[in-house]
Amino acid sequence: MIYIEGERTMLKWIKKHKVFMCICFVFIVIGVPFIIHCLFKLHPTEKFSFFVAEWSAGELLQYYGGVLAFAGTVILGALSLHQNEIIKQESDKRIAMQEKREHDSNMPRFRVKFLYCSGGHSNMKVKIENISDNVANDILVYRICIVKNKDKIWKCSTATRYNVIKANDELEVELKTEEIREDKYTIQFDFKCNDKYGEEHKYHAYAFCENNSSTPYFSLEEIS
Repeated sequence: MIYIEGERTMLKWIKKHKVFMCICFVFIVIGVPFIIHCLFKLHPTEKFSFFVAEWSAGELLQYYGGVLAFAGTVILGALSLHQNEIIKQESDKRIAMQEKREHDSNMPRFRVKFLYCSGGHSNMKVKIENISDNVANDILVYRICIVKNKDKIWKCSTATRYNVIKANDELEVELKTEEIREDKYTIQFDFKCNDKYGEEHKYHAYAFCENNSSTPYFSLEEIS
């Protein structure tokens, strides 16, 4: 399949430059032998005897044929190398796509939902839902904070570790927030986990609140 795509790319280039290719072909096959023929029809005077060839037209044509054969070999080798490079690039793309599909199929997917809290969004509790068929191990919830205008107005100094979130299961997490008496702020936290192959994944959860009585709706994004 990749080899056929490489051939198609080469054929597209030839079709795009077909006039140039035809001119080169005619010049190489007909033009050069005709020029050799014309040159050997000329008879320089003794003053220009240096330009008299020591070989015949047949010998020169034979030499020209050898050069053409050598050039053909070099061109075919160059085309082969170019085609191999195209095949390698396509192969690398396919491998990258397969690795991405493998990564996506093995990584757990999550959703964060607000559960309840006390007044002023204090003692907030959320749940992290594993909405995939993959287990998540060694969960660490950290960087719990509340941000307003890019300034942290509250942060939790501790991190909490959990053992596992099974496939299609959920985990309740206490954010330990204090009462907030501000408007227009963002509640956010990070958490990370390991998939079934031990690869680590990190996530950032955040919810914008108009005031301390509004219900937080969390968004989630994977971070590197």
